[in-house]
Amino acid sequence: MIQAIFRKEFFKIRVLTLLTLIVHICILLYIYVSTRRLFILDHPEVVWYRVLHLGQIYYGTLKYIPLLSGILIACFQFLPEMWGERFRLSLHLPVSPALVALSHLLVGMTVYCALALIDLWGLGLIMGLFFPWQGIKISLLTALPWAMAGAAAYLGMALAMLEPDFRLKAVNLIITAGVTGLYLQNVDPGAYGPSLVLLIVPLILLMPAVLLPVFRFRYRRVG
Repeated sequence: MIQAIFRKEFFKIRVLTLLTLIVHICILLYIYVSTRRLFILDHPEVVWYRVLHLGQIYYGTLKYIPLLSGILIACFQFLPEMWGERFRLSLHLPVSPALVALSHLLVGMTVYCALALIDLWGLGLIMGLFFPWQGIKISLLTALPWAMAGAAAYLGMALAMLEPDFRLKAVNLIITAGVTGLYLQNVDPGAYGPSLVLLIVPLILLMPAVLLPVFRFRYRRVG
């Protein structure tokens, strides 16, 4: 039963997954070309000084891509399910509603995490070609909160779309915007480094929070 849900969900977002993968790769190629151009126009010492000491970021194009991917994956997964309350059919399967919901989330989070890992690996690889290890470290510490923003956006959008009450749906969207904005503050490169463990906490809390509207939807506890 759960395997059937996995196949259904993957089939539903397979085209979106391919398109977003292409976009992520194109963005990484753009960052590579932009970084290489910097070293063509200036001496390496000058570029290193700007990045490592002045904190200039040449890969800011990547900042909102994970956020957009997380939102799109959630919309493609849950909007069709909520259209005509089709998700109710899944919740009447002979398995726990929580297990059904977590299976849906697992597929979406797996796809999103794969895209985020490609971003981080590609960015680290590009930085490794042009900068010393300090450059790789700073870039990954800078981009990791951006990746977390995408995960928060995915879980928050799932939380909002699965909520049957429109007032709570609006509240969930506001909470999602607040949590996501936490990861996208304009701070110095790598400034989130000491707080990365704490930044995982909102993501951990969002996962079980998604189960609340699922139970409300399943047992019609609306209004």
